This record gives sequence, C-alpha cells and structure tokens, in this order.
Amino acid sequence: MSLEDLNRELYKNDSKVISARKREASEYDLVSSAVEQPKSNPFFQEEMWQKEKKEIAALRRKKILITVGAVLLTLSLIGGAVYFYQWWQKNAFHQDRVEVYFEGPTEADSMQQTKYVIHYKNNNRVSLKNAELELTYSENFQPVDNTNLKIFSPSSGKIFVGDIRPMSEGSVELKGIFYAPEDYPLFLKTTFNFMPSNGSETLSMDSQINIKITAAPIALDLSVPKQAANGDQVEYLIKYRNLDIRSIGDLRIKIDFPSGFEMKIADPQPLEGESYWRIGSLEPNQEGKITIRGSLSGSDGENKDIVVSMGHQGSNGELVVFNRSQASTTVVAPLLGIMQKLQNKEGNVIYPGETLKYMLSYRNTGDMGLRNAIITAEIQSKVLDFSKIKIEKGSFDGSTNTITWKASGIPGLANIDPGQGGEVYFLIPVKTMIPVDSSEDKNFVVTSVAKIDSPDIPTPVDSNKIIGSNTLELRLASKVIFETKAFYNDSKIRNSGPIPMETNRETTFSVHWAVANISNDLSGARIVSSLPSGIKWTGQIYPADEKISYDSRTNQVVWDIGDIPAGTGVLVPAREVVFQIGVVPQVNQIGEPIPIVNKSIFTAKDKFANVDIIKSIEQKDTQLPEDPGVGYANSKVAR
Repeated sequence: MSLEDLNRELYKNDSKVISARKREASEYDLVSSAVEQPKSNPFFQEEMWQKEKKEIAALRRKKILITVGAVLLTLSLIGGAVYFYQWWQKNAFHQDRVEVYFEGPTEADSMQQTKYVIHYKNNNRVSLKNAELELTYSENFQPVDNTNLKIFSPSSGKIFVGDIRPMSEGSVELKGIFYAPEDYPLFLKTTFNFMPSNGSETLSMDSQINIKITAAPIALDLSVPKQAANGDQVEYLIKYRNLDIRSIGDLRIKIDFPSGFEMKIADPQPLEGESYWRIGSLEPNQEGKITIRGSLSGSDGENKDIVVSMGHQGSNGELVVFNRSQASTTVVAPLLGIMQKLQNKEGNVIYPGETLKYMLSYRNTGDMGLRNAIITAEIQSKVLDFSKIKIEKGSFDGSTNTITWKASGIPGLANIDPGQGGEVYFLIPVKTMIPVDSSEDKNFVVTSVAKIDSPDIPTPVDSNKIIGSNTLELRLASKVIFETKAFYNDSKIRNSGPIPMETNRETTFSVHWAVANISNDLSGARIVSSLPSGIKWTGQIYPADEKISYDSRTNQVVWDIGDIPAGTGVLVPAREVVFQIGVVPQVNQIGEPIPIVNKSIFTAKDKFANVDIIKSIEQKDTQLPEDPGVGYANSKVAR
C-alpha cells in the first residue's frame, strides 16, 4: 500500500487499517479491561461525587417536571377562566330576556280618564343602565296627571326609569283622556331604550296597545234633505254639544261639501274659504249650531255626501278629529222644472235703489202631459219695497209675500205637454234708504223661492212628492256715502286770510272727506285725489293720527282708511279727515272761484257681496254752500 493510500485510509471514519490493528492488552485500558477486569477494580467503582451528581440531576428533572406541570395547570386555569368569563359575558345578557308591555283597557270612553300601566322586566344576570320609556301616541290622546312624564310634543313624551338591577322588574303609570269619534282606532306605543352593563350600545324594544273609542266627547248632529232636484236650494243644519264634564278649547269644524254644491249663506260665516269654522271653547253641556244654505246640482239618482268633522288643529296643521258625521242627499229629476233669474243682469249682487226684474221659466221634463199647474214665488227681504211690486198676470199676498200664477191668468198652465213650457214675470225695487237700526242689520240677502206643481205629479211611497223648485239668493252691496266739503270757518282747523280772496295774499281752507257705510263691512278703503297747480299743502291734519299723505312732486293726496264696519255713519259717526290747503290768487283769477281739490275717488272691498265699491266726486272749488260765511257770494277773487 502506498503512503498516499495509507494516509487516506488512516483518516477515514471506518478505516479498516486502524480497526485491524492489534494492540497490547493492559489493565489500564478501559476498553479492553471492561470485560476482562473484575468489578473490584477501583477505577470501575462508582465514586460518591458521580452518585450525587446523578441524584441532583434526577431531582432537577423532577423539579422541572413539577414546574412545567404547574405552568401548564396555571395556563389551563387561566384559559378556562377566560373561556368561562367570555362564556359568562356572552350568556349573561340576551335581549329576548328583556320585556316591556302595556296593561290597560283596549276600549275607552272619551269622557273618562283612562289609566295604563307600562311593565318592564330584566331577566338577565346583568343590570340595564339609563333605561327610559319613549312614548308615541295620536294627538287624540291627551296625557293628564303624569308627574313622571316629560312631554316633547302633542304626540310624544318620555319617562326616565334609570338603572334596572339583574332579575328585577318595575312599572310606570300613564293616564290620559281620549278625544275621538266612536269606533275610532287609536294607539299607544312605547320604545324601551336601555344599555346592558356589559355592553356599550343602546338597545331598544317596542310595545304597542290599540284602543277603540266607545263614545265621543262631542255630540255632532247633521240634518240634510233626503232628496233634492237638480239646482234646488238645500239647507244643512249642524248642531254640536260638549258632552264632557270638562271645558274643551280651540275647537273647529271642517266641512267637506259634495261636488255640485255652491254655498250661498252661512251663519256664522266660515273662518277660511268655505271649509273651516272656528268654534273656540265649549263649556260642559254648551251647544251651538251652523246653518248653511246653497244650491245643489247633480244628475238624476246621484248621491251627494257631506262630511262634518269637529276637533282642534293639530301640530301639522291638520284637524285632530273629536267627532265626525256624514249624510247624503239624492238628486232627483222633477217632472216639472222651474228656473228663475234677473233679466239683463249677471251675478247675484244688487244695489240700493235698483229695480229687480224677475223672469221665471218653467218646463215639462217628463214624458206625459201635466194639467192645471200652479206657480208660486215667495220672496223675503226687508230691503225690498213691496208697495211698488208689479206682477204680470199673477196675484200677490202681502201677508206671506207670495206671488201666485194659475191657468186663469196664464192659459198655458192648464195643460203642459212634454217638452213644453213658458215664462212669468214680476218686478220689485230695492229700497234707496236701507233700514239699519242695530248692529244686526247687515249683510242683507234677497231670497226668492219659485215652485211649480201639478196634481198629475205622482207621490212615491215613503217619500216626499218631488215638485219643481228653484231658489235665487241675491246679496245687497253696501251703500256708501262719500262727501267732499270745504270750510273757511271750521271748528277743526283754524284758517286765515281775506274773504273774499285777494290777489297775492294767502287764504287757507279746510277740506273735509267723510265716508258713511251702511250695511256691509268694507276693507281696504282709501281715497285718492290731488291738489290743482298753485294750491299749497300746509301739512295741518285732523285727527293728527289719520293715515293721510301728500306727494309734493305729483300733488297727490291719499287717505288710507282701512276697514270700515257696517253702520258707520248710522250707528256710529262717519269716518272723517280734515286737511288744510292754502290759496294765493293771481291777477288772472280775479272774479273767478278757484279749484282747491281735484276729482276724489273712493275705493273699497265689500266683504259680504265680494265686490269692489267705487265712488267719485268731481273737482271742488271755493264755492262753499256748506259754509255760510263764504257761500257763493264770497267764493270769488275780489277785484
């Protein structure tokens, strides 16, 4: 074997050369003597320090095992505790273990105070923090005697409960009065808000109780005609009464009229348009009524419903209904129809001193002839001059103010064939002087009811005989008296200067505007005029607080009067304003009266007749018949 091979063999891990080499046995060789030498060899006996070392190692291993076991046990206990805590936390509260519900009647009388109890329960192992009951209810419910209820609006409030301990319960009372029609459905609702003590989020639960009303607090009766012919006048009578032992305030009535109804008269007048009436407060057992008249149009057999609701205005502006009534009128077609109107006149407004020319047209609308028809016209008003009534071929009964036409005067009434008809006429003047003796004498209406009947018209069983009728209502516009006068000698404003007037010297006069209003309330009244060139506005006014203005650029004078009640100038003094002007005559005006105020125009709105009232007075000069100290003799500029 070469040296190089020997070297490689020596350094190999499993060198066969080394292992093949034999060596001399020795007692000091531990390997060779391990089998051959006896155990009593002192080199093979276990020394004390080695034994102690082994015991220490064993003890140390035991401690390590104990420590590891303790750590593992501790970790297990901690993990178990965490798991148990999480499990406990998770299962300590469930929302379905919280309850809230109402206890109380599901039917209520509007005239009795009703009590409800709201129960709440906490069946959890944790407490509920900051619990509160949030209440919602219809505005027909009015809470009373609830010291723990904080009201936020007419339909909501809140009751603070506070903290609720685990496995405990409680309740609160809610008392109030319902104001609603019979059988009207209402509700009380609560939202129970709370926060579990082991949570950070507010939770809610709802509960609601539905209530049916068994009696309304206000009696509401509605009377309407069961039948009416197309175009007939109908009357609606609404009666109401407070049935409660308490006063009820801020009451209103809302009326939904049928289609085809046109209001003519309402007593009292509606508050807004033709739908709302303000009643105000009603004391216990106090009653009232509303009367409404108007014409009703519709096709044969059509039902016309009117709905009347009474209550108070809610927070959203709508009516909170305390009671409601509904009725119906059936439109029927009469066999004989009649219609009246004023000749040569449009609209339904008349004026003092006007002559009313009535024409009544009648026609057989059926399919058979009708015999011996009679026409009547009853006319009522204190503003008509019945002494001057003129009737064509008819008769007048002054005790009932009724005009009658028969076949003896109108031969065509003896037999009216299908589709045939005719006309009758009468005239009556409106008084020039309207009688006003008290504040009740206002808003005059002229009402005429025309009817036509024949013995051949059948009378249905269980119904009224349908005869042709027609009502015409005319509203009298207010009579307004407007005057312009001027004075040199005046008790209201002191004047100065020469009379008769002299050139280049100023003379002052007081101009008076006076307005009397007889029978209807007026609104927006004003007078507009101007001063002629050369006339001076001195600025003196009486009364000093009247709204009268002067524009120096245009010489325009305006008096804003505003509202003028009916009876002004009759029951109370007329409205009057006085203003002073100055006149400095020039040489070209010698021997002539001088204009001091141009044409004056009065305008206003008649609130009852719903027409514009316009009155005008021509130019006023220094000819003053109303002032004896001036008159006509001293009205011209001196020469």
